Amino acid sequence: MYYNALYVGNDPLFPDRINGENCQFNCSVVTSAFEALTLKTDFDCIFYQQDTVENTLLALQVLRQNLKDKKTVIFIIGDRKLASEWLKAGAHDVFSADFDLNAICKRFNFLFSNKEQLKNSIREEESQTIPGLPLWKRTFDILFSFTVILVLLPVLLLIALAIRVESRGKVYYIAPRVGSGYKIFGFIKFRSMYQNADKKVDHLMKDNQYLTEQVETTEYNNESPLLISDDGLVQEDKYKQKKTTKRDNAFFKVANDPRITRVGRIIRNTSLDELPQLINVLKGDMSIVGNRPLPLYEAELLTTDQWSKRFSAPSGITGLWQITKRGGANKMSADERKQLDIEYAENYSLWYDLKIILKTVPAMLQHENV
Repeated sequence: MYYNALYVGNDPLFPDRINGENCQFNCSVVTSAFEALTLKTDFDCIFYQQDTVENTLLALQVLRQNLKDKKTVIFIIGDRKLASEWLKAGAHDVFSADFDLNAICKRFNFLFSNKEQLKNSIREEESQTIPGLPLWKRTFDILFSFTVILVLLPVLLLIALAIRVESRGKVYYIAPRVGSGYKIFGFIKFRSMYQNADKKVDHLMKDNQYLTEQVETTEYNNESPLLISDDGLVQEDKYKQKKTTKRDNAFFKVANDPRITRVGRIIRNTSLDELPQLINVLKGDMSIVGNRPLPLYEAELLTTDQWSKRFSAPSGITGLWQITKRGGANKMSADERKQLDIEYAENYSLWYDLKIILKTVPAMLQHENV
């Protein structure tokens, strides 16, 4: 019998290593936990090749919170000295890089045959470890969002009609976003761009207002270890420099974006395209006030202890950076935006939220093209 498996790591030969007489895996390969969540397959087993400690803990958190099938067995391939930490974070077992295939097969077969108990135990653990919204915040979100939807229903219908008349496609747009606790959900907006706009991001990256250019250095440490990357062998310090630059470019925004329709530009500059997110608020995916949920490719770059704290706060429609600066000449740097997210995570309260909501209205009436 073949089992669906997923390997998350940088060893393309791994699928060949885990097939033996006692277990057969049909194994897919990805390089990150976020990439794994874009696949439309239910996996019986996930093998995560240990990277850094912080990335492994993040990956376990992302996988545990977002797997549709809670019965999936998760194995860490890495340092067994850290096994207690990985098990506490949600892994089911830890094997060294030179693992014994029979040991993996035996352990998987046992866990898989007891998958109902596994599912129930995970549900019990998550109910104890994953915090929800404070009662005051959830109550406010429901009352506020329901009231606004009722009042603005005619406006919502007019916007939908204008979008449909100007361009083909659905009037709304649903995309995966990473919210509080790295929870991924379907993020709803009025469509403000032409169809297939996401496919043009790479071509516009040179105009990204958050772009940090990579500074090539001619000084290399000859003693720096060699690593295997997609481009072949590379020195470790050069790889770290490239990774730092990539993380600095986590956010993406282009002034006068050519992908935006005429109706889209109007509803974006007045933030009316955000109104369908009130449905997300009613569903409990996000809050009225909080840190903006991020696309997967952005969230994947904000995994260090320095920045991951912004995901401990509720995700929201409006927040600190929305009322501080918006596009144009007063554009905000990526570091400024991340610092504001962390500030909100550390200080949010009912009065703080009300203050942000009151400042959001004048911030919506802007003239820059964002």
